[in-house]
Amino acid sequence: MTDVAQISRRVAVGGLLAAAGGFALFGPRSGRKAPSGRVVLDYWEKWTGNEGVAMQRLVDEFNARQDRIWVRYTAMSAIDQKSMIAIAGNAPPSLVGLWSFNLPAFVESGAVLPLDELQKAYGGAASERLERDQGAPGVAISQNRYAAPVWSLINHDGHVGGVPNTCSTMALYYNRALFREHGLDPDRPPRTIAELDEVADRLTEKDSSGSVSRAGFLHREPGWWNWLWGYWFGGTVYDEATRTATCDAPANVRGYEWVQSYSERYGTRQLASFRSGFGGYSSLQQPLLSGKVAMSLHGPFLANVIETFDPGFDYGVAPFPMSDEALDEANPRSLMECDVLCIPRGCPHPEEAFEFLLFTQARRNAESLAIAHAKPSPLRETSSDFRDRHPNRYVGLHNRLAASDGAFTFPKTRAWPQIVSEFDAEIAAFVGLSRPAGEILSDIQRRASSAVEQVNRRAARLAEA
Repeated sequence: MTDVAQISRRVAVGGLLAAAGGFALFGPRSGRKAPSGRVVLDYWEKWTGNEGVAMQRLVDEFNARQDRIWVRYTAMSAIDQKSMIAIAGNAPPSLVGLWSFNLPAFVESGAVLPLDELQKAYGGAASERLERDQGAPGVAISQNRYAAPVWSLINHDGHVGGVPNTCSTMALYYNRALFREHGLDPDRPPRTIAELDEVADRLTEKDSSGSVSRAGFLHREPGWWNWLWGYWFGGTVYDEATRTATCDAPANVRGYEWVQSYSERYGTRQLASFRSGFGGYSSLQQPLLSGKVAMSLHGPFLANVIETFDPGFDYGVAPFPMSDEALDEANPRSLMECDVLCIPRGCPHPEEAFEFLLFTQARRNAESLAIAHAKPSPLRETSSDFRDRHPNRYVGLHNRLAASDGAFTFPKTRAWPQIVSEFDAEIAAFVGLSRPAGEILSDIQRRASSAVEQVNRRAARLAEA
């Protein structure tokens, strides 16, 4: 190694240590003081607002039911970056709440402890203590406990990197009142892309100047998943078996030609002007609630927004439509996302941290959090009254989507953030009709392939080390 490389490495490591030291000394801390004599676990999480309050309630219950451990809940932004810095600097929290797409990077770099190994070391004793102190039946981290897509998400390179705090499946949310007003049966939502287009045309309205005043459907509302439109045509953007990007596959080209067809039909400038008047997601001006958009791809958490701002809103939920050739009504497709709870490498109290982690996985606690977040349960089985207690009247559908063989997840590659950013950067080009969809996807494929190859080379070097 050259002197310059050695100096650069020392500077980089020194920067990480300094940053981590800053977190340890001056970083966010819960305002709740721990009782003396307890092992203190600092738990960093991304949730604020109602979601954070729900998790804090679970933490409070754990703290109140035993006198050995005290969990301090702290919410923060950019949690993946801050956690990685703290772990690299050997100043990690005891627990950290991440997104499932973070797991490949954290597992491959050894930044989180393998939970399957902690299960072997501490699982039996921790489960017995939970049953004694918490009244929770014995819990174990095992494949038969979770919905199949959830188990796939939390496993990486043969190890369990985290457990699901919550999960979500995405579906078509639609305004039933607008269906009725336009002579459509609200109990018969579109099943195919062709049907969705037909319904969207009937629900779209224009004013006297020809400007769009209501959209039947928009791909950019809410605009959080710019990479998945090819999936409804049977495509994928990454092949986990071969570890290659597949962004320009023919099914994806058809998907993004479909995206462009809406700009061709309604006008690029007209749609851009129309979208500029949308309100924020958590507000009564949210496009679906305000009636500006009749159908949207959304997650179950939308039910909490509806309950807060317009509890009488008459909405329906259905599996998102598929192309004719990809339709499988027995196994509807849906994106599944997960929030995951992990134990960082260097955790000062791994046994106690694992005990709290198991506590969150007890069925009553997992369901309590799911209900508070208006999300389906990540578990394979739910309580008989789970659906009755849930704020989303369509949680049964979301659970069905979670159990479907058609459910898909974020690809497990460290290159995933780069792939997502490529689609986010190009979505304006798609809807703006600046180039044909196939050309844009070819450019995305070239850059995504470069990122994937770099990640694969790094993984190969680590495997040889």
